[in-house]
Amino acid sequence: MNGSDTVVLAISLQKGGVGKTTTAINLGAALAELGFRTLIIDLDPQGNASSGLGIHPPDDAPTIADVLRREETLDSIVEPTAEKNLFVAPAPTGQMLAEVEAQLVAEMFPQPRLKDAIDAVRDDWDYILMDCPPTLGRLTVNAFMAADAILAPVQCQYFALEGLRDLSEVVKQVRAALNPDLEIAHYLLTMSEGTKKLSQEVESELRNAFGKKVFNAVIPYNVKLAEAPSMQHSVLKHASTSKGAKAYRAVAKELSNGRKAKTR
Repeated sequence: MNGSDTVVLAISLQKGGVGKTTTAINLGAALAELGFRTLIIDLDPQGNASSGLGIHPPDDAPTIADVLRREETLDSIVEPTAEKNLFVAPAPTGQMLAEVEAQLVAEMFPQPRLKDAIDAVRDDWDYILMDCPPTLGRLTVNAFMAADAILAPVQCQYFALEGLRDLSEVVKQVRAALNPDLEIAHYLLTMSEGTKKLSQEVESELRNAFGKKVFNAVIPYNVKLAEAPSMQHSVLKHASTSKGAKAYRAVAKELSNGRKAKTR
């Protein structure tokens, strides 16, 4: 862990549709609701964490792509959302992040571009959540270099467990060469169908394998979670009393575990 008491988490799993962006948005909103100043960094070329919170940067606005190019500072691109204490470092529209990733791949050795940018503003935040792409390319590696730890959302289906094996292998490589303290510190069960046998089996397997690293709270399959991005709000704002909102609040309480927001 960095000496700062700010927590920097990469939300990652090598698979689309497991709840990475949903978790970034709604865990971020739940932490913000608890009073923590929270920044979501949108590293997914689709930009869904940005648009899902109502952030639509104009084509000429600086974004996380410019930060990765070292042409902008992180604090210069941050946008406030409609939810108190919750902010976004937006992704660009179009293919710009994919183009930046191609530039990063051209580097012989990965450079700590995102880590340097985060370190410069780290003390301004209680939590920094990075919404990673569904691939384990250079954008994700940059996030892993900057992260204190990884939070892996695991859909309650067996192919999500296969994605964990790929993620674990990349973490080993990053630990060996780039970030020796990196670990998958948190596993979050998502899209659970509760009493269905498959959901129960996946949950049992994950808890047996990773014990206390698995959040007690489980994110249910919940239509309100699916609706919220089209409303450009978190589920906490869209449907505050829904099962999805309550579940993410429970995860935020587990994660923060008695921490207090910094006095500013």
